[in-house]
Amino acid sequence: MNNQTRFSVLAAAKEKFVALRKKYGIKNKYTIADIAQKSGLLVLYLKNKPANFPGYLDWHPEPRFIAVNQDLPAHEQAWFIARQIAAWAQQQRYNSLTLNRPWKWEMLEAAPEKLKQKICELDIECRAHFLMLFFATGDEFRAFTRADPKRFWSNLLTDITVGYHLSRLRAKFWFSKLRRKIAVVAFPAS
Repeated sequence: MNNQTRFSVLAAAKEKFVALRKKYGIKNKYTIADIAQKSGLLVLYLKNKPANFPGYLDWHPEPRFIAVNQDLPAHEQAWFIARQIAAWAQQQRYNSLTLNRPWKWEMLEAAPEKLKQKICELDIECRAHFLMLFFATGDEFRAFTRADPKRFWSNLLTDITVGYHLSRLRAKFWFSKLRRKIAVVAFPAS
């Protein structure tokens, strides 16, 4: 029986990154709540709410605050705030990884309602994941990924999925426009 521990590349890399982080004092400069406040959304914490009520975003044309259930775990609070910032950014039509071209925004506007809702939800998830990745504290992010690993890893193909649906819709509109032009040329109005 061999009692030697096996070498793990991931464990060695983690050890080196932790050592560098401690040596240079690398921490996130801002938390998710700070990012919300810097983008103009005040974060209010609600007390004595049921566990299944995460909170809400003020949905005026110019939202002013995000209300969050204080009784939720820290990673769920951060996730909720990230989702609300992402929804607000999408409402303001800021570009993201998935909606980053003018033609994509045009196709989103012209899409059928069901597809539009699906794409908007995927975009909000993608934006929120990146907010969690860059601005959640280490403990919040680890708890977030452990709580539902599928939710985290499913985000990897969001850009491809949204691009596929919007490109397909763009080709469909292009062919219908071409068909109309051919019909006008072939059968002119008398």
